[in-house]
Amino acid sequence: MQNKFIVDRFPKLNRFPKILVVLLALPLLAASCSTSTSNQSNVKGVLKTVDGGQTWIVSNAIASSTSSIAGLDVSDMAFDASNNQTIYLSSTDSGLWKTTDSAQTWKQILSKVTVYDFYVVPQNNNDIYAVGIYDSHGKVIESQDAGVSWHELYNESGQLNSVNTIVADPNNPQIVLAALNDGTLMKSIDGGLSWLVQYNFNNQTLKLRYDSAHNLYMLLKNNGIYESTDNGQTWNSVSKALTDLSVYNTSTLRVETVSSFIKFALDQNTPGVIYTTTSKGLYKTTDNGKNWAFLSLPVDHSGQLPRAIATDNGGMVAYTSIGGTIYRSIDGGQSWQTQETPTTYAINKILIDPQKDTTMYAGIIQTK
Repeated sequence: MQNKFIVDRFPKLNRFPKILVVLLALPLLAASCSTSTSNQSNVKGVLKTVDGGQTWIVSNAIASSTSSIAGLDVSDMAFDASNNQTIYLSSTDSGLWKTTDSAQTWKQILSKVTVYDFYVVPQNNNDIYAVGIYDSHGKVIESQDAGVSWHELYNESGQLNSVNTIVADPNNPQIVLAALNDGTLMKSIDGGLSWLVQYNFNNQTLKLRYDSAHNLYMLLKNNGIYESTDNGQTWNSVSKALTDLSVYNTSTLRVETVSSFIKFALDQNTPGVIYTTTSKGLYKTTDNGKNWAFLSLPVDHSGQLPRAIATDNGGMVAYTSIGGTIYRSIDGGQSWQTQETPTTYAINKILIDPQKDTTMYAGIIQTK
């Protein structure tokens, strides 16, 4: 396969506004990867359930190969908007992968890049953006043929400043927003061909996503969750209550502050319903941050924190993880059922099938 090439006509953007960026493509197509492991309790990769989490099976086979993805660190997973059998998986150590048969088999479609986030355009599922770091520089790369070939859209000139997250406007996919690790938010109005600095959060960025009302949310490591209703021009904190010493923890019976955030989940049925995992545990809001409730999980894991979070049915159904254990609630987090999985590593992503909510996938990452 021959990659596309784009002539470098403009200077690189380095946190200064109104600088156009078009850069030379890199040879980033997939290469074979053997990552199998014989110890099932230490498995990484992907787990799957078809019975609401009562039983979990390993789903790590590589198409046309005897090896597997059982050694990958999964950074994110997402469904193709038009086909729930097609799932994409990004890895911090092995690029981007794709399954078209509900995780029975996987195929690597992008190698070499440490991929922290990706976005498949719903209006055109051949158009995929991936972001992360390669050769010590943050990258935005794009495929316009469902992962067959890739070209580079952005290269961060400063070293070790990764691009952490990316998303496109649901109403206009030519509007693309991406955020650097240092807090810089970049915006493109031409599908990533040129970029300008839109905002600077001055805090580590974790995830950009739109909710079901097409409002944009940013999760920051220390400053929490911010919302924009004008595509990133202005932002308001919706987690201020959690970072302002005003949260009463019913388990410890004291007021506590949240110093860092891990993940968040925007319910895709009901705007304003948000779950987040933090340095102090799991919290939920049903009014877009005006009020937050601490959600107590049934087991003490000796200081381990909840990590992955997923929500469905207006926030009434929720899943979270501590280590390799998954917790399920069907009453909005008031009570939880414990589900054991065949791994001792941390579950980093929980993905609920949009057409059959008893089918779910869990992506694993090795972490202390």
